Amino acid sequence: MNVLEKQVLELIGENPDSPDVFTDTDEGLEPIRESLNDAIEEITHVIGSYKRTYQVFLQEAQSFYRIKLGNGDLAWITDVWSVTQKRRLKQIDLIPVTVDNPRWLTHSGSPYNYMHIGTNILGVVPAPSGDGDILELTMVVIPRRMEYSTDRIYLRENLQFAAVYFAVGEFWASRGDAKEADIWMQKYLEELGVSKIHPKYNERFAQFGNRSTTPNTPPP
Repeated sequence: MNVLEKQVLELIGENPDSPDVFTDTDEGLEPIRESLNDAIEEITHVIGSYKRTYQVFLQEAQSFYRIKLGNGDLAWITDVWSVTQKRRLKQIDLIPVTVDNPRWLTHSGSPYNYMHIGTNILGVVPAPSGDGDILELTMVVIPRRMEYSTDRIYLRENLQFAAVYFAVGEFWASRGDAKEADIWMQKYLEELGVSKIHPKYNERFAQFGNRSTTPNTPPP
């Protein structure tokens, strides 16, 4: 088991060296690992804690580029820098651009705007007039979910206790103890600090026999 799984077991009253409810195998720890995965995904999305840089090599007349990540999924782009032109591109939206100029796809030049479409598509405006320009993207990435205890934990150390509290809360919710689940979910929110930043986020609640839910998820 990894360090996060061990901490969850300790907080729910299990002996990590000889657990009663869970077995120290990848299959036996799967419920805890899934809760930790859910926590890491939510923390990353709310806090934007895991960032990566990614380079896109522009091609003549090509407006759209697929971003392929090997260890996660793109959440959103925070910055696009033209390495060749040494300037920052401005983010725009597809619909306003199309309304303003329905023929924008026929234009070419040095891109000065970008758009994020769907989950993994980057659009540039105008389309490059030639090959060779390089864009460097700074992105918030949702880490790949852990499948085994030996998988890398893509979460900053100062946020790991929050993930543990989240998993403990989900454990008690799955046992039908909403009161205990709420105590640990409050610890989770306090550890993140989002209860002060986004007061509505406190509307998270635990249901008997179900995973906790979030009726109002705040923007990052």
